[in-house]
Amino acid sequence: MVTTPAHRTRAFLALAAICILWGTTYTAIKLAVRDFPPYLMVGIRQTAAGLLLMAWAFASGKLKVPNRAYVGKMALTGLATITGGNGFITWGMQQVSSGLASVIGSLTPVVVVLITLFWQGAEKVPTRTLAGVLLGFAGLGIVFHDGWTDFLNPQYRLGIIACFGSLFTWSLGTVMSKQYNDTSVSPITNASLQITSGGLGAFVLSLWFDKSHHINHTFEGWAALIYLLLFGSALAFTLYLYALQHLSATVTSLYTYINPIVAILLGWLLLGEKITASIGLGVLVTLGGVYLVNSSHLSRLRARFRKTDQD
Repeated sequence: MVTTPAHRTRAFLALAAICILWGTTYTAIKLAVRDFPPYLMVGIRQTAAGLLLMAWAFASGKLKVPNRAYVGKMALTGLATITGGNGFITWGMQQVSSGLASVIGSLTPVVVVLITLFWQGAEKVPTRTLAGVLLGFAGLGIVFHDGWTDFLNPQYRLGIIACFGSLFTWSLGTVMSKQYNDTSVSPITNASLQITSGGLGAFVLSLWFDKSHHINHTFEGWAALIYLLLFGSALAFTLYLYALQHLSATVTSLYTYINPIVAILLGWLLLGEKITASIGLGVLVTLGGVYLVNSSHLSRLRARFRKTDQD
């Protein structure tokens, strides 16, 4: 499919919606895990959202899959983005604040670029990219400044590790989506296959890692789950794949500039999470690192395109 100016405009509008929607999901996840075992919640949320999208694609005549091999690639991508990316961070947020989880997630463009360079077999990491990586992680160090003593808690440490695991697997899934998604297949179909596969994978992890499968049936918990199902998964993930179809993986991951700001503000307003000068400075430094990585990658892409045009 050729990306026209109209496609690109709609892709940027989809990206703008993702910036807000996925920023709110950190707060919703924090509310939901009070009442649901984390992986069980992810399984219910994502499988239901995937099947809902599949029904929509079928009803609209867009459920057309090229072959079984393609389904396999979509399943692998879903295991990375949903089972890993969404599952790990949901588990980690039992111990970690929604604001901190969102700041760790804001490094997605950094990891996407590094995985892309590795995937393409780049022999050298550009200096600006390396500087951005170091600056991004330095920003995280500043964010952690007021809470180093929290690392004495083993559960907190595991929560942080889970958030970083989510960062890597989600970034890997982003690159896989860009590599594997067939642009002739509708984003709704791709989203339904990936989300459903990821949700089923979360049910498997629930058997292994959830301490219990008891659900506290509260209005707040179910409202958070339904919001995550409809808006955080079904709608936002479809918009995400549409944006990814017409924009680069690096540009698409720019939503991470806005997500932590939305998440930190909502965490402060609704969850009573603190906002300190260290957190504010750390977020700015982290996003500065993300900007350096993105600008370096975009400069390399422009140089490659200019060389292609000259040839």
